[in-house]
Amino acid sequence: MASFEKARFTIAIPVEKAMGDIIALYQTMTGAFVLMPSHDWADVLSDPGYSADPEIMEFLYDQGFLVKKDTQEIAIFECWRQQHVHDFSTITSKVLVTRKCNNRCRYCILDPELKEMSPETARAMDEFYITMLEEKNPGEVKDDYLGGEPLLNAKIIQESAARRFYYCQGKGIKYGFTITTNGTLIRPSVISQMKQVGLTGVRVSMAGPASVHDHLRPSKNNGKTYGLIMENLQSVSGLTSITIECQYDSGAIDYRRIPEMLDEFKERNILVEDVNFTPILPTRRDSPHDSGMGDPQIALWLMKEAGKRGYAKDREAPSNRCMADLRSKFVFDTDGSIIPCPSLQGGEMAYGHVSKGVDFVSEAQLLKRNLGDRCLNECELLPICTGGCRLQALIKQKDFAGIDCHYDTYRVFLEDYIREKASAALVDEENTAIKRAA
Repeated sequence: MASFEKARFTIAIPVEKAMGDIIALYQTMTGAFVLMPSHDWADVLSDPGYSADPEIMEFLYDQGFLVKKDTQEIAIFECWRQQHVHDFSTITSKVLVTRKCNNRCRYCILDPELKEMSPETARAMDEFYITMLEEKNPGEVKDDYLGGEPLLNAKIIQESAARRFYYCQGKGIKYGFTITTNGTLIRPSVISQMKQVGLTGVRVSMAGPASVHDHLRPSKNNGKTYGLIMENLQSVSGLTSITIECQYDSGAIDYRRIPEMLDEFKERNILVEDVNFTPILPTRRDSPHDSGMGDPQIALWLMKEAGKRGYAKDREAPSNRCMADLRSKFVFDTDGSIIPCPSLQGGEMAYGHVSKGVDFVSEAQLLKRNLGDRCLNECELLPICTGGCRLQALIKQKDFAGIDCHYDTYRVFLEDYIREKASAALVDEENTAIKRAA
């Protein structure tokens, strides 16, 4: 019989249960999850040739929790990674229709630029994009229009989305797009028009209740924006899906007031589908908001508070992967440049142009990551990170191919996710048992 050992990417978290201790197993590469008695897992670990129950061993091996002894797991990871890098079953894009902005957020990672996409550039972009869709034949296309403030150039969004929508509709490809906006220019008439060509929702950036938000995200004239955004959200509530992208300063205590904003959504009858929390990250210029990820317990607390109010219900496994590592994700700049990250300045690190296509030599160089020995040979979180955010590596190390490691933070996030998943599974199991008994 083959000798097995625990797979490197297997994480085992003890979970207490009334009828006895159990172990939650999670595989960070495949996403496999299972609960099993602690004593069975201990037997497996203590005896690599354990065969008291061959079915258990076969199941654990099939799910990736065990590997055959001397398996080269880094080779398996690299094969898995390349499959993701070159997976075009879903193609996504982020389109910078403008770099102008009517806000002056105190922590913005970008400097406003007086650039916006012209109709001619937008047509050339969509010709390139549709040609690529014809070649790759994806099952789904998901786009995001952003800026600056994208609704300053709403006409380009409408026209570009229409071209993509009707092409995909004709080919039987599922299509949808979102707008990432500061919320100050949302109008029901604009939303209604865009819904006709595939708008699935708006993603609105906010920072907490009025006093917190207005300090961090003022208008370019240093005016208040919170009240206007709330009124705008009320006007489109129920007309389209609303997701709140909530940024917080991990170095301040203002984050504790964010639930006030969540409560106000309820008070105003604003139908918010989801709330995502992101710490304010360092920029390439001096900023008082440079605490970065901070204490992971802040993010967990915010997620729990959102959960109490009915938000953040469909939690996914934590991930620190960078979109610049995947060939199926495109970023189109205002001038038609193809750049690896929407948080770069205009034309920065372009590896192609919509009029000429992708420079594959430049793209291949960008896809390289300087993964260190610990990443490659020790870290069990490598599949949910693959090196982390390239922009933060550029900011901290001046190396876009560098590593943005937040091991301790993502280990905390992942363990909490596994425990929550285990609790839900146990509740389902108990409910099933009750139904059977009835």
